[in-house]
Amino acid sequence: MENFVEKYLDKVIVVVIILLVAFILNKVFDGVISRTIRHKRKKNVTTLLMFVKRIKKFVIYALAILICLTQFDVFNSFSVTILSGLGIGSVVVGLAAQESLKNFFGSVAIVLGNPYEVGDFIECVDKAVSGTVEDITMRHTIIRTINNRRVIIPNCEMNTYTIENFNYSENENVKLVDYEISYESDVDKAIKILKEEMEKLYHPNPKGRNKDVEFPKVRVLELGDDGIKLRAWVWGDNNSDVFENMYQLNYAINKRFPKEGIEIPYPHVEIVENKKSKGKK
Repeated sequence: MENFVEKYLDKVIVVVIILLVAFILNKVFDGVISRTIRHKRKKNVTTLLMFVKRIKKFVIYALAILICLTQFDVFNSFSVTILSGLGIGSVVVGLAAQESLKNFFGSVAIVLGNPYEVGDFIECVDKAVSGTVEDITMRHTIIRTINNRRVIIPNCEMNTYTIENFNYSENENVKLVDYEISYESDVDKAIKILKEEMEKLYHPNPKGRNKDVEFPKVRVLELGDDGIKLRAWVWGDNNSDVFENMYQLNYAINKRFPKEGIEIPYPHVEIVENKKSKGKK
């Protein structure tokens, strides 16, 4: 027993120190990454750091365990056998985990290619799925839809989809909103009212790439069967903001059009009473 203690006590102490150092390093890196995410300044930093945060724990502890094993002669004596078996083992593991590897390299492609990042509002055109990217793991992307549900899509599939990113390069968004007025209404007055109400909402950033766009912009879209269709270009600071502005504009127009004598056409039902049948009992 004494020989065992003398032989392995120092090694056990070294192993404990190595694992303790690995634990401290993991916590330190967690703190640094979390602080950097909170104070990020460049696009895609959050996505990249979250991805690094996921794999660094595995890397740190894997290296710590390997260093610990080298402290014992029994593992050194079998090192040649272990290394020779790694070749066969890697083939077996690779065949058994093809989908996992596809998703892992898919996540790497997403992080490096930067088609979208955490916090972006995207639409997967091929799948008719839209929402805010909540997380990008080593296996899948989590999308939070507008009704607060989570759609989880493997990263290998995300790399094959056509993605519409509403926050790519900048957040400003525009939505085309249509309104219909009757032919008896004053179209110039209706356009004037629309522009006045749009002026109360978000304006395109004068320093952004949309600084030269016309605002407020309203056009006659179509001379339809029921009335004249007008189209307004409604802007917002981001995707959520543009929808909120659209709702506010709809409310304001619904109040002002009738007050200003602008008729909004809608289906009418006329009831014709037969006078001959009226006197019959």
